Amino acid sequence: DIDAFGAAVGIYEVARHLGKKAHIVLNEVTPGIKPFYDRFEGREGYEDDVFITSEEAMKIPGENTVAIVVDVNDPYRVECPDLLDKEAISIVVFDHHRVCERQISNADLSYVDTFASSTCEMVAEVLQYISDSIKIPAVEAECMYAGIMIDTRNFMNRTGVRTFEAAAFLRRCGADITRVRKMFRDDMESYRAKAEAMREAEVYKNQFAIAVCPGDIESPTVLAAQTANELLDISGINASFVLTVYQEKIYMSARSIDE
Repeated sequence: DIDAFGAAVGIYEVARHLGKKAHIVLNEVTPGIKPFYDRFEGREGYEDDVFITSEEAMKIPGENTVAIVVDVNDPYRVECPDLLDKEAISIVVFDHHRVCERQISNADLSYVDTFASSTCEMVAEVLQYISDSIKIPAVEAECMYAGIMIDTRNFMNRTGVRTFEAAAFLRRCGADITRVRKMFRDDMESYRAKAEAMREAEVYKNQFAIAVCPGDIESPTVLAAQTANELLDISGINASFVLTVYQEKIYMSARSIDE
């Protein structure tokens, strides 16, 4: 998602600032990150191999190489699980989710901060400690700003002083809030599907909203997450569960508020 993508872009900027060769491992460009990914294609000053596949990543020698994992600490959910077992490679983890039973156990450095709103917030903090003079380009700043926006629901959930300080740093780097907002707009088909899912939602025990999203649109899992978030805006709803069929599996997005 965009928090993972924005955090990866931020780490890439750290590597560039330190004069190191870096890549971002990305196998599939999902609809949630495509508007941001498209802005990197053919950019001046960027080499063609900024984004590489898992297969290409596995060909890089492990000696003197660091694999930095962002926005996840479950080894089965990373883009290239085999990379974590590569001989001689060093592993660093940046994440803001609670550590689950399955975690990356062979990391040389594991920075997991559950109080952070997003991984982009954590990386924005790290960027400021790298150098007093560092200023990342506007495109990269917007990717990271978008990551914070998505994970906080437009700065409404899990925000603290650190969140706004990170956002302020990214604004100083040139992040355009209006442009970021325009990139998050839905097409008419998705908007109607989300509205229909909310219209058909059922309320269980007067506090749990349960809905089903259609699976025949471009990105049903993203739509399910958006629907789950919006159901929490209904008075009296303490938790929402939205199910959708995608690639012959049933996915569920669950959200809660306050209690």
